[in-house]
Amino acid sequence: MVVQTVPLKDLVARVDLGLTVLCGADGLDRPIRWAHVSELEDPTPYLVGEELLLTAGVRFPFDVPAYVAGLVSSGVSAIGFGVEPEFPTVPPSLVEACAAQGMPLLEVPPSTPFLAVSQALGALLAEIAVREQRMLADSQRALTRAATRVRPVESVLTTLAVVLNCRADLVDARNAPEDVSSLVARVASGTGPRSASAQVGEDHVTLDPVESAVLVVRRPAPLSAAERAVVAVALALLGLLRRDVESERGHIARLAASAVLRSEVSGLAGVLGPGPYRAVAGESRADYDVLAQRYGPLVSKAGDELLALVPAGFAVSGPVGVSSPVAEPAAASTSAIDSAVAEARALLPRALATGSPAFPASDLSSLVDPVAARAFARRELAALLGRPELIETLRAWLGQHGSWDRAATVLGVHRNSVRHRIAHVERLLGRDLGSADARASLWLSLTWLD
Repeated sequence: MVVQTVPLKDLVARVDLGLTVLCGADGLDRPIRWAHVSELEDPTPYLVGEELLLTAGVRFPFDVPAYVAGLVSSGVSAIGFGVEPEFPTVPPSLVEACAAQGMPLLEVPPSTPFLAVSQALGALLAEIAVREQRMLADSQRALTRAATRVRPVESVLTTLAVVLNCRADLVDARNAPEDVSSLVARVASGTGPRSASAQVGEDHVTLDPVESAVLVVRRPAPLSAAERAVVAVALALLGLLRRDVESERGHIARLAASAVLRSEVSGLAGVLGPGPYRAVAGESRADYDVLAQRYGPLVSKAGDELLALVPAGFAVSGPVGVSSPVAEPAAASTSAIDSAVAEARALLPRALATGSPAFPASDLSSLVDPVAARAFARRELAALLGRPELIETLRAWLGQHGSWDRAATVLGVHRNSVRHRIAHVERLLGRDLGSADARASLWLSLTWLD
């Protein structure tokens, strides 16, 4: 069972208790699990660690340094000494011993009963429990919503990074970061530990298996018990999504084959008319209704995502990704349709950011070598590549011409969150996003990164 703790400084900050720090101020971050009252000369047999030991010195120890050393070895986090009726002030020998051994010592005034200290600690623990339960519930809802969006695996990872203020990556042994590659290999092998955690540089890193991959979460501070529960929710969703991705691969191609089989004519032309064709990806119910009415057999909807295969000349509108044309029916292979679907999905984030259809190579991108363009994009956005939530925010904000409110609507967050993230983007990139040149350069970089 995980027992909640409160930093000692939170208890000291309670003005109503009137606690005074006599020494050990550098230890106010120590965790307190409970307050324990003891007047024994040696209370160590009854301690389990991380207590605030409260005493009034009724049986004040003869050997004070040894008394404090015993409390230190038992894991006591701090001592609270109640003045009066036994001592008018905290004994100097106790102050000296605590200072020498790094033990925080608090003076408890006569007006504060030890029971009041215990009750205050209980109230702080209850507040933390409520706050963490609320955080867990909110995070579960956010992760569940993310799992129903387009590119659900990426959406879940981005949401996890936002709610835990961490970096979250789904990797395997081939693309694992070098500093955790050995741990990833052990966790992914299935023969080593089922999960792992380690301090890597300045980051605390946790690794958990997800099907054949590994979820790597890293941030400066370790995860709390509630935050580990959030990761567990993400792991469950990612496991389901990974299986769904494998089972749904080529889904539109199978729909196409099924439609052709059900028709009494030859090939896709009998269903859609003469080619070529385009794949369309979106997440709007209105777009789905329009497409399903015209091309029902070749429209798929799973959660919020729609995929369709339509004639190349079909007039699309709204925020949808539209692929390059697929060849005439005789040459329209399953792999070609799968590639078109992948291209439409990759273009969808740009469409959602602008609110308009996104086509491949429909602007300056058509004049630039793709390999050189992608290399340029990765250089321009290097500082953001490990932060998908910042890339998503930058794309939406630029796509909405710098409007905080419209970008917040696209992202489903508060406008202040957009402001905070864009300010962070400016710091990381060292660019002034008020500059038209910077905005144009970054928009092209985001386009070429896709």
